[in-house]
Amino acid sequence: MPLLAPVIKAARARSEEMKRALGTADVAARRSALAPRWLPLPAMPGRAGRRAWASRLDLPPDLPLPVPTLPNGRHIHVAVDGTSHTVQLSNGAHFILAAAVASGPPPPGQRDRGDLEILPARYDDAQAASARDLLMRSLEAFVASEAAGALVQEGLAPEAVLWVDGSLYADLSHMAGAPGQVRWGGGVERAGTLLRTTAALLHLAERQGLWLIGIGKTQRAGFLADALSGMTPPPRRGSAGRTSDRQSQAAPGGDGERLGDGELLAVAPAGWSWPLVLDGTRFPLLSSAAAEALKDCPAIVSSYLRPHPADLPLRVDVPASAVGLDDRLFSGPGQASRPWPAWVPDPDAVRPVIETALAAYGGVRAYNAPLYAVDRLVRLSRREVELRYLPICARVAGLPLDALSVDRGRRRFISS
Repeated sequence: MPLLAPVIKAARARSEEMKRALGTADVAARRSALAPRWLPLPAMPGRAGRRAWASRLDLPPDLPLPVPTLPNGRHIHVAVDGTSHTVQLSNGAHFILAAAVASGPPPPGQRDRGDLEILPARYDDAQAASARDLLMRSLEAFVASEAAGALVQEGLAPEAVLWVDGSLYADLSHMAGAPGQVRWGGGVERAGTLLRTTAALLHLAERQGLWLIGIGKTQRAGFLADALSGMTPPPRRGSAGRTSDRQSQAAPGGDGERLGDGELLAVAPAGWSWPLVLDGTRFPLLSSAAAEALKDCPAIVSSYLRPHPADLPLRVDVPASAVGLDDRLFSGPGQASRPWPAWVPDPDAVRPVIETALAAYGGVRAYNAPLYAVDRLVRLSRREVELRYLPICARVAGLPLDALSVDRGRRRFISS
């Protein structure tokens, strides 16, 4: 207890500085700016039958899940998720393991893929992280395409939802710069394949009436805050650009930092945000390969959903074509992009998607029940990777069992 006294004294001395850093004086202003574009949660049907659904998804029977079937008729839920690990080996190299699974009711069933890469010591942690993410996204896109194809083949696409983990738009934005930024091995070829696979998946979903919905747990983007403040998108740059998206412009009257969506959503009650149409003009980086691969793809409609006052908001992304809009990522000849801020004219067009995301919400333990079920299939602990996967890979490759061992001190050896 005596140690609390100096801590309390220091907190009092720094109270004003802490208030400024945390922006407590701006809470009322943020709440006022958000209120006109924040909508109440839609009324949901009863929750009878949730235990049967939990059993079908191999979830704990006590998990509080509502019925997934809604008046829109989407009663087939297929989820795609992936996991990845990067470990530093005792010889200084990076060992990257990635796996992805698509799981749902037949006919998609369960489909799984895996991939691995070993990078020499000359690659730094940032490059290894890029390689890991690219492997995982490639696998997720591949198994999602497989699952979508199975649904289409059985004529079930109009009755199905294909869930993917993360933001559709953020993934597209990251892919758009990947061919010019990835410097390891066959990274450029992998990035190009990922772009083409993703574009084909978007086109297939659009043609066949399949709902492709992305659910993200982070609010690091700034599109909602930019729209509310009237800020225009930062200038898009080519592959050789060096301008930081977050530093390219600041909010009017601010302190030089753009307001992030997470800061804005901290004051939001349960509800959902008026959706926005996001196209390629908001990509901070665009390679020529990405522009060619994605030129005919639909734009993405993004919204935030706070399903419970005690939980964080979820980002919900869906292709614009799924909600009756013909916006594209890149405008063609004779077409004009929707002026920013590109609010969806009528949010009720997106309400069925929000209802579907809310129906699949299982609380803090499972922000999306289908994705939670798949996550349990692909989740890998570092211990499991090091004690199971690395020895198996060494044996199959004909290497000594300790060839892929991990230095427990996590030492790094950099070669010139």
